[in-house]
Amino acid sequence: MLPPPHARIGLVHVRHLRAMTAALRAVDYRYGGGSCRTQVQALLSWCDKAFAHSASAAVRREFRRAVAELHALAGWTAFDAGLGGSAHRHFHLALDFAQDEDLVANIRYRMGRVHLHHGGPAEALGMFRLAGLVGTSHHTAAILAANQAWCYAELGQREPALALLGRAHDEFARADVDSAQPWAAFFDVHDLAGITGAVYTTLARTVDVSFARPAITSLGQAVTGYREEMARSRTFALISLSLNHLLEGDADEAAAVAALAVVQSGDILSARTRKKLEPLHAEAGRRRATTLRELITPLLTAPSHAA
Repeated sequence: MLPPPHARIGLVHVRHLRAMTAALRAVDYRYGGGSCRTQVQALLSWCDKAFAHSASAAVRREFRRAVAELHALAGWTAFDAGLGGSAHRHFHLALDFAQDEDLVANIRYRMGRVHLHHGGPAEALGMFRLAGLVGTSHHTAAILAANQAWCYAELGQREPALALLGRAHDEFARADVDSAQPWAAFFDVHDLAGITGAVYTTLARTVDVSFARPAITSLGQAVTGYREEMARSRTFALISLSLNHLLEGDADEAAAVAALAVVQSGDILSARTRKKLEPLHAEAGRRRATTLRELITPLLTAPSHAA
């Protein structure tokens, strides 16, 4: 793939770079960031060397944009592998290279997700709002509104959470999902159902346990809709689904659903799985759901997938 010494970078190299980024993005979705982070880093090393070669102004612009997409993927795989510092470094590099406004918004969305994952909903909310200043599409607006709703749910604020969740569904209905850019194509009707379930799950924990019922409905739709290549997302949805059954007092169903998540997680190298399991493990302890707790304890003590 690397041009020979003194060769020019052409559109063929840009197309090849984008194809390899797409392939690695698919591996990340299916098997987790720990399964492809090394390959992403190797491809970035090629990009560093390729910058030394000449290229037309038009090709250089496309190459920089493709590198921005690759750095965004590198940030996401680092985040999924539990390497928050590395994730932010790659996201900042992605912003340096990005020229497309929706790509900039998507990078800032991903930076917000790192904050949200690490218990910083206020910081995440600020990043999602910043992303909204440059996002131009209904599809991007739907992603950002849904994630802002999640932040407000984490903050225990029912009204803005529900209002923004409603806006997310309205924006999604107006979006041209089929023409979404590769970095945003993950957000389809099934992922919307998944994040809707995540918002309701959080509200069930922070505001009113009655939100567990709509959470179960939305998460059930997500679980049945996710294709095999979105196995990580399905695993996360199953974990949340188990938690909601437990919140409703059905420990047996919670254990049955968690068992599905455990089976699926065996192929996924994602440090986020452990973080997603912590609320379920804690709730199982409070409710003395011994079977469920014993089922998921090994996943919480397993080695990290930061390789």
